[in-house]
Amino acid sequence: MGSVSRYLEPALVESLNQLQISARRVVEGTTTGHHASALKGASVEFRQHRFYVPGDPPRRLDWRVLARTDRPYIKEYDEETNLKCVLMLDGSGSMGYAGATGTKFDYAGKLTAALAYLMLANTETVGLSLFSSKMDRWVAPRSGHGQLFRLIDALERATPRGESSPGKAMQESADRMGRRSLVVLVSDLLIPAASLRAGLARLGHDRHEVIVIRVLDTDEVEFPFRRWTRFRGLENEPSRECDPVLARQEYLDKFRRHARELDAAIRGSGAEYVTLTTDKPLIESLTSFLHHRDGRGT
Repeated sequence: MGSVSRYLEPALVESLNQLQISARRVVEGTTTGHHASALKGASVEFRQHRFYVPGDPPRRLDWRVLARTDRPYIKEYDEETNLKCVLMLDGSGSMGYAGATGTKFDYAGKLTAALAYLMLANTETVGLSLFSSKMDRWVAPRSGHGQLFRLIDALERATPRGESSPGKAMQESADRMGRRSLVVLVSDLLIPAASLRAGLARLGHDRHEVIVIRVLDTDEVEFPFRRWTRFRGLENEPSRECDPVLARQEYLDKFRRHARELDAAIRGSGAEYVTLTTDKPLIESLTSFLHHRDGRGT
């Protein structure tokens, strides 16, 4: 990773610094049910053991249990004054679609980096789950400036490819999260709505707070094509050549029906849901989103 990442450019960082107060209110206003206090402190209380998974800090291994059972277990604590957040980013092939303003993955990656920057600046604990048909990369939640570099490095190394299965990735992430967390899923959600339900149900059962952010290109929303075009599948679908003028209405009908199904599945689970398009400047979308969250929490 170079000194300046395309996921956290100086102009974006400058704008984010002006949002930190708003982000702090969001954390305190909508997640206080997860913490005994919104104030910072070092008080922790042991809660349970959990089986070790790759990516967990070795320092949290219970060496006595390991010596007695020859099985690695992690000590979990209720860090009551610290928010734990897991950012889940879709790295499937469809996220590589590039319209006039770049790829959905770059936009979603910048959004993910921005959220991580804001929370880490407020001393929260942040992790990352990069997924396609399964979890491809797990960065265990930590706090501190070094964590931002780890998250950015993971984004820089990612290339959108393969099929998407956020429902499966949510269940895999839940296996690693332990205590209640804020989970932010960033995806284009070009999947059957039913495939989300099991993952959302698992997170809800574990009492995690969930925000789903859908990122789309305006081409997908408006279908502006006018000439004969060959459409190539980005997740192993066969290519198809057609007259888009004739196909447009059928596409839009299916797109809108699918959007309604997603909305029902996500909101029905109790999760918060918002859709962003890549033509709108990221900082505007993020500011609007944070102000909405701020209002919801007060």
